Order: sequence, then C-alpha cells, then structure tokens
Amino acid sequence: MHLQPGTLLQGGKYRIEEFLGQGGFGITYLAVQTNLKNRKVAVKEFFLKEHCERDSSTSYVSMGTSGSKNLVLKFKNKFIKEAETIAEMDNPHIVRIHDVFEENGTAYYVMEYLPGGSLKDNIPAGGFPESEALGYVRQIADALRYIHEEKHVLHLDVKPSNVL
Repeated sequence: MHLQPGTLLQGGKYRIEEFLGQGGFGITYLAVQTNLKNRKVAVKEFFLKEHCERDSSTSYVSMGTSGSKNLVLKFKNKFIKEAETIAEMDNPHIVRIHDVFEENGTAYYVMEYLPGGSLKDNIPAGGFPESEALGYVRQIADALRYIHEEKHVLHLDVKPSNVL
C-alpha cells in the first residue's frame, strides 16, 4: 500500500500528488514542494516490499516481524547513506537530491522530477537509431566515469529502468 494523493510530509513541505512506481526497496511518488511555488519533485520512500507494512489511517510504516527488523533497519540506513552520497554529486547526468528525512517510521529522499519515465519505458520497437543510442551511451558513461573516478563510488545496478 502506498501513500495517498494529498498526503503531506515534513509538516506540509511536500504534498504527494501521484504514485509513480514501486520496486523491491522503495516506492516513488510525484509530489510538489509547496514552499517553492509548488515545484514538482520525486519522492522516494524506503519500503521493503517483503517486510514492511503501512497503517492506512496514519501512514506509519512498520518493519515487519522482530526477526526481520534488523535486516530492514540495515537496508533503511543504506537507503539514507545512498541518498546522502548522491546528494553530494554534481554532474548533469545524475539526478539531483534536494532533501533526505525520516518520518512515518521510514526514510525518504526528495529528488528533481524528470518527466517522461525511464530509458526502458522509452525504447522503441526495434531499438534506437545508432546516433541516438550513442548519445545515451555517452551520457551514461560520463555519469559512471564521474561517480567511479571522481567520487570513488560503484554503481551496482546500471540498467535501462534506472536511467531517467
């Protein structure tokens, strides 16, 4: 279960507008940052699909059984650390993270909203023309070069669904 449209986070600073998608580790929403002229942002919520549950009346996320709680907390801390690491990066091909916070018993990070979906969502039948594909490859390679060589971070999940 995901947050409903109209849900407010951080005392009303962010208002959830729409559910965008869910993976094994999190749920992504379109939201507006109300204190900045309703700027559209993407909010990613830490939510381990197999171990977390949400109270529909309070939006509070519980971390499953006591046996899985340590595992969930470990991944939540990793989620926060990843967001903090990405927030320090400055490259035109890496999404910008504006905020990281904990609320509702879980963690969130707020990033720039890039409409249009992922690369996977936009691959035409038969693939891209060579020149267009090479343009994407160059942008992805530049981002990977930056995070690997300049920031000494390894991206361990490069795939079309993770490229916006």
